[in-house]
Amino acid sequence: MDDDPTILEVVGALLSRHGHEVVGTGSGLKGAQFLRSEHFDLAVVDLMLPDLSGLELARQGVAKPDTVVVVLSGSTSVETALQAVKMGIYDYVPKPFRAEALELTLLRAIEKSQLNQENKRLREQIQGQRPGPHMVGRSDVWQNLQTLLRRVAPSPSTVLITGPSGTGKELAARTIHQWSLRAEGPFVPIHCGAIPENLLEDELFGHVRGAYTDARTDRPGRFQQADGGTLFLDEIGTMPMNLQVKLLRVIQEREFTPLGSTRTQKADFRLLAATNENLEDLVEQKRFREDLFYRLNVIPVHLQPLREHPQDIPVLVAHFLKKFARELDLPLKQVEPAALQALEAYAWPGNVRELENAVERAMALGSDPERLLLQDLPASVAGVLPSVTFPRLAQNQDLGRFLEDLERHLILEALQETGWNKSETARRLGLRRTTLLHRLRALGIPLDPMAEARASLAGGLP
Repeated sequence: MDDDPTILEVVGALLSRHGHEVVGTGSGLKGAQFLRSEHFDLAVVDLMLPDLSGLELARQGVAKPDTVVVVLSGSTSVETALQAVKMGIYDYVPKPFRAEALELTLLRAIEKSQLNQENKRLREQIQGQRPGPHMVGRSDVWQNLQTLLRRVAPSPSTVLITGPSGTGKELAARTIHQWSLRAEGPFVPIHCGAIPENLLEDELFGHVRGAYTDARTDRPGRFQQADGGTLFLDEIGTMPMNLQVKLLRVIQEREFTPLGSTRTQKADFRLLAATNENLEDLVEQKRFREDLFYRLNVIPVHLQPLREHPQDIPVLVAHFLKKFARELDLPLKQVEPAALQALEAYAWPGNVRELENAVERAMALGSDPERLLLQDLPASVAGVLPSVTFPRLAQNQDLGRFLEDLERHLILEALQETGWNKSETARRLGLRRTTLLHRLRALGIPLDPMAEARASLAGGLP
């Protein structure tokens, strides 16, 4: 909200190119109306508006749940800046400003808002006694992971979560946090590989006013933000060596010094870290500190690739179908057998994340409103199924006998693949278990061939 059209255009362009929707106005009264009627992650407010005090508008923005306020001002009044900071704004940016510096401030403010909303959602889950984040499955691998996370969660110890990309390492970290004694505190994630090296230290440690050219106000880092809660360092293996030394001291002392400051601050947080790399190999290559590795690897938790527990694929698919039906405002679809067979047969090198993307694509672009079809899946997934060549009916052959023999062959083939597990065979064939048992009897297929063989042997003994 700024009465200068150029400023409105610049702010709008900076945010739009990152995929954010922007509403702008030069009227303070109109801005107040927006704040009353809609939700905004971020409100950018100029202090000098023609029809309403910018401070008053900023105060209304701060009062909105989950809205973060950044103030722009051409005034150099220290008193005005202090008023704005005391009321709880995120940052105060004097004019004229550099577009790059403003862009970084706005993106950080939006991240702060989204972090607040996520922590609020986690607290609501706890108060509602929900079981935790959406970790779904039914395999032994999944059951063992759930048991381990529940045992790990109450401990204050550092946890190192390892596993290939896409296996859900951040979800595991959020689960540990939510089941921990710190669940009421913040969960603060940071992706060490997604932030340039020269900015990562500032993100972790924060800075004080004057620490560098664009540091116009104090800004807390992630260590301070995580006080009383959990700090999650994702892709820790990408952290530069010079920062590894500083992180080691923070882990040991739970103390840190913001950039530009001479005062040491304390922070009480639990540390969780994750990586898709083998840190022991990085230690041997002198790319990761051995002492830091041992500090992080107090409690190791390893996530298996999806190909190691394909039994969870149908459960995950059902979960994602419900999720995207809700998010895309579409009717819930059923999965046709051929599509499910392809989903189960595919190796999923991108793991659960790749599966989620495939289901979202199929929901959004699928041709059938009621069913998820094989043709709706990515070609790499749909292509794992071999083309089927149907047998031809011989001349003068009885059709009923032909279909009966074909059915017997397919059922026997499925039984052999599942080790004669009736429930699994029925699921693969898309039948109820009772229906499968009825067809076995009708086709003369023994329910337990080994038992019949043993009985036959026993009957033939002298």
